Amino acid sequence: MNTKMPTMLNVIRSLLGVQMIYMGIATGFIIYDMLRHSADYAAFPLSDQVAYFTSAGTRILLILGPPILTMIFIAKRRYKLTMTFMILTFLFTAGLLQNFLVVLHLFMLLVLLLHKPSKMYLKQEAPVRQYSKRDLQV
Repeated sequence: MNTKMPTMLNVIRSLLGVQMIYMGIATGFIIYDMLRHSADYAAFPLSDQVAYFTSAGTRILLILGPPILTMIFIAKRRYKLTMTFMILTFLFTAGLLQNFLVVLHLFMLLVLLLHKPSKMYLKQEAPVRQYSKRDLQV
């Protein structure tokens, strides 16, 4: 059964896309600033520099990774994985950022939990193509 994606689920995907653009631009500015002021970090010991840049890289991955995976699992119609990464996105956003994204993620999470058509769309099986022996011959 090939059904259309519910409107609210499309809105969630769009909001995740906007968040990815916003966070990508912010990350680009952070990396540019770190590279521009790299001489300022030279006064610190190498272990402190490594720890600082590793911390910044980990934060970037924790903020950008789960929304990307959420968008992928929405497209693949995986309800449990979508919910898992949506909750991780919410937790990392709430822990690492203090802005409008926290409220936005709470809204998106509630929509995924409470909007019945979106839940049914994500829980249905994706269409599987049936192959015959003739299709598999090389």
